[in-house]
Formats: sequence, structure tokens, C-alpha cells
Amino acid sequence: MKRRSARNDASSAGIKPAMAAALSGPVASILAEPPYREAHETGKAAMRAHHDAEAPNGSAPNGTTSRSVTQAACEDEFKTMVENSSDIISRLDHSLRHLYVNPAIEKLSTLPASSYLGKTKAELGLPSSVVDAWDTAARAAFATGHEQRLDFDHSIDGQMRYFSGRVIPEVGPNGKIESVIGIAYDVTDRARAEKERDDLLARERTARIQAETAARARDEFLAIVSHELRAPLNGIQTWAHVLENYVKEASSAPLAQRALQGIKTGVEQQVRLIEDLLDVTRMMSGRLRLVKQPFALLPIVQAAVESVRAHATAKHIELHCTYGINNEQVEGDSDRVQQILWNLLSNAVKFTPDHGDIWLSATQSGSNIIVTIRDNGIGISPDFLPHLFNRFSQEDTSSTRDHSGLGLGLFLVRHLVELHGGKVSAESEGENKGTTFSVYFPLRTPADKYTPAVHCEDGIDNGLPLPSLNGLRVLLVDDQEEARESLTIVLTNAGAKVFAAESAKGVMTWLPTLSADEYPDVLVCDIAMPGEDGYAVLRKIRAWKAADGTLPLHRLPALALTAFAQREDRIRALTAGFQMHVTKPVAPEELIVVIDTMVVRDD
Repeated sequence: MKRRSARNDASSAGIKPAMAAALSGPVASILAEPPYREAHETGKAAMRAHHDAEAPNGSAPNGTTSRSVTQAACEDEFKTMVENSSDIISRLDHSLRHLYVNPAIEKLSTLPASSYLGKTKAELGLPSSVVDAWDTAARAAFATGHEQRLDFDHSIDGQMRYFSGRVIPEVGPNGKIESVIGIAYDVTDRARAEKERDDLLARERTARIQAETAARARDEFLAIVSHELRAPLNGIQTWAHVLENYVKEASSAPLAQRALQGIKTGVEQQVRLIEDLLDVTRMMSGRLRLVKQPFALLPIVQAAVESVRAHATAKHIELHCTYGINNEQVEGDSDRVQQILWNLLSNAVKFTPDHGDIWLSATQSGSNIIVTIRDNGIGISPDFLPHLFNRFSQEDTSSTRDHSGLGLGLFLVRHLVELHGGKVSAESEGENKGTTFSVYFPLRTPADKYTPAVHCEDGIDNGLPLPSLNGLRVLLVDDQEEARESLTIVLTNAGAKVFAAESAKGVMTWLPTLSADEYPDVLVCDIAMPGEDGYAVLRKIRAWKAADGTLPLHRLPALALTAFAQREDRIRALTAGFQMHVTKPVAPEELIVVIDTMVVRDD
């Protein structure tokens, strides 16, 4: 059965003129959108066909009868379209009472369309979400004379539906707004899609924030762990240096020398383990950066060999090196390349039994330099070989395993090699048949001059005497008593005059007691301290005013000696005004050399 619209008798006579006006008046914009566009075009086609049929002998179709018939046909077409539309269409007067509604309005309630006529939506008992949206938009349309937009939601058959609509003013013959036409579209599908998208974006944003928070917490935790592990290691290493160099009984007794060597080896291993953990963290977070420049590879290879020679000698392992390169260059971070080779050589020494052999060769092959490290050690089983470079991967994870470690070294090797544009591979014929690692570095064609990288073990050439700190006044600030005491002994024996304080308070109390010729020449300061950190200490010292109002220490050279070892920590220290950033544990020899280079002496 064809649906019928609802209208009261009083407004029935006004509907046809409104429909006619709608074709060219304010409501004409409705017809520019689907589904009204199609109906509008159909109505115009019917008008043209009717005009052509009524025009005699091809004369112009401008008679009154033809115009009336055409207008009636168009109105019928428009009325049919409105009454059968799935959109809610209504006409309201100034009192917001319904003058006309189409059958689709029955979606809003169980009321028939005819019950709407002459009543407002509030009088019909419709929900406030519907009433408020319609009434607000209708009042605004009457007041401004402009089209208004509205959105509302409404529960239909137990499901929430979402609607968008427009309210368009209708101007009468007297030029005043007599009524408004409202059209509401069901946009539930679109609204639900948008809600799903917004929910998805919200979940993604929440997940990203949680991941960033977790990553930040992980980084902060590892930084704290690094600091807490490095700080005591600094004391251990410094006291070992004191025993080795300043205690005659220890320096002359073979057993004491062996004990000291064991202490230093343990410190080195712990530092390397901490560095590996931090490097893995940087890799996982994408924050590992290389300082790339061209350099000759041969000195780096030789330095890596020398760094493990002592451990190899202790196990009576022979190192056989064959160098087929000379000045060939690669592009990369020389420190990281040495780390790659050190890891591979250390593994070879670790997994080769006493009196074994390790062979290293460096040759050029096409556009690559290939460094091969082969041993006759315990080898690798075929089943484990594909997992060799995975993070935390170890062939033997039992409590009775023969070799310690976290399984990070080869994971770091693979990623560092790939960051240099190269590749690494491993081969083994099986258990107890040795292992061969091959690292491929892209060869750089020399274009510009370069400075060969120079690497010395522990940063110091042990064949050269240490500089003297005679005459230097060193201000040492560290909250840890062990660090203060051990470093004071080391620096004092190097010739320096040391004042050690545990905080800025002690420094500020000491400075006023000095004469102008007793001010410190250099500051050595820890960073992480309770109350006030090293940055605050440096600011206070440089801002300190003497009795005459001058700032005698505003250019005091400052060294940050800290267990915070990440790249960001170094940048922050240098930005804060420190001239040098040295990581704990520091070799006492290195500290002496660094202090000596920081201070300008009078000839």
C-alpha cells in the first residue's frame, strides 16, 4: 500500500505552493543532494515532456494551461518523492507545531504520523535528546533566516540510532519567514564507523603511550642499575691501583700481584657486561647512534687483537694474524668496529681450550674487506647455529654450563655490523670442531684525506710515564666516601693537592677560607648525589663571589666523573658547562692524564 503523508486541512492548501516554491526557492538546495537530485531531474523531465505534448504545431509552450499542468506534474513528483523518502521530513510553524510530516517520522516513536499534526515534539512526549536538538535548530532558523544543522541520537527498537539533519527557513510572499522545513538523515552506520575509528585511534594512542612509558621506565631503570653497579666498581679499581703502585708488600709479592690482576679483570668484565646491556637497550629503542667517518681498518683490527692478547696468553692460546690490507678504508664508527672485533675475539678465547689456536685474517675481496676469526675450540652444533646471533641466545643454559655470559655479544655484533652496511656469518662443522666467523665491511674508495684512528689499550700507552700533577689544586666532590678517599690518594700521589667534599655545602664552607692564590685549578665532580646533583654544584661554584665581589671561579675547568654513561648523559654534562665527561669506573691513569690536559699551567 502506498504510504500517505499526514497534514491538517488548514495547511493542505499551503503545501502545493510550498512544494512549487521548493523547486526554485530556499529548499532548492535540498534537491542538489541524493536522493532528491534524481527526483528533481525526473520532475523537470516530466515538465518538458508535458510542455512539448501541449504545444500546437511546434509553437512555444508558454500557455497558462500548459504551465499549470506542468506545475501540477512536478508537484506530484516532488510529493511522491517526499512521502516515500526514508528520511524524516517535516514542516513547523513559529510555535514549533507540525504542519506536515512524512511517514518516515514514525521511526521516532510508536505514534502514527497523523498524531504529530498541530503538536510540538515536546507535547508528543518525545525524548529530550530529540526535542532539544530540533527545537534549538528551528528557533535559530526562524531567528537568523539561515539554514541550521542538527545532530541527535535516539533509541529505536532497543538500538541507539544516530541522526543528522538540516532546518531550512521558508519565506512567504510577504518576505517573512512563515515556516521551516526539517530533514533528518539516519547516519547510524557512518557514526558507528567513525566511533570504531575513534576507539581504534584511542586504543592505539593509549598503547603507544603505554609503550613509551614502559620504554622510558626501562631506560631509567637500566640507567640506575648502570650507575649503582659502576659506582662501587670505581672504588674497587682505584683501590687496586693504590695497592699495586703504592704498597710495597703488594707490589713485590707474586700472590698479591695475581690477586690484583684478578680484581682488575673482574672489573673489566663487569664494565663490559654493563655496556652490553646498555647497548642492547639502545638498539631495541632505536637510539643507538654511530659517529661515522672514514678510517683505516688495519689499526683497529690490530688494537682489537692486542686487547685480548693477555687473556689468550693466560690460557696459552696462540694468536696467528695474517694481514692482507694496509691503508684500505671503511666508513663507520671506529670504536664500534673495535667492539665488534673484540667481541668475536673474546668469544674465540673463551671457547677455545688451553693450548689452543686462534687465526685471524683481514683481506680485501672485491668491494669488501673480510675479517675472518677462526678457532679450534668447542664448536657449535648444527641445530643451534641458526640461532647464534639471537638476543640472549646460549647453547647451554643449564646451571652446570662451562661458560658465563648473557648471550648478548653476538647479538650486538650482528646489529653493529648491519649498521655499518656489512654482514656477519658463522660456520662450524659441529661440536669440538672449532668455529669460523667472517665479517664483511664495505670498502670505501678513498676520496679525501683522513686521520688514521689511534687506539691504545685502556686509552693509555703503558710504555709512557704518567704526567705529574705537581702544583695543581684539585677540588673533588663525591658523596661516596670510598670514591673520595681512594681518588684523593691516587691524585695526591700524582702530585696534586686535593680538597675532597661530599656536597656543595662543604665546598661553599671551604671556599671563603682560601686566599686568591689557593683557589682550585680544576673541579672533579660526581653527578648523581643526594640533595644537590653535580650540575647544581658546578653552578654554585662558578657563581661564588669572593669578598671583593669578583667571580674568581666562573671559568674553573670542570670534569664530570659519573656512573651515568649513556650518550644523553654526556651531552647533558657538556651542555651544563663541564669540559669533560668521564665514566666510572675510570682507570686512575686515565683520570690523571685527563686532569693534566684540562689545566693550563704557567710556564
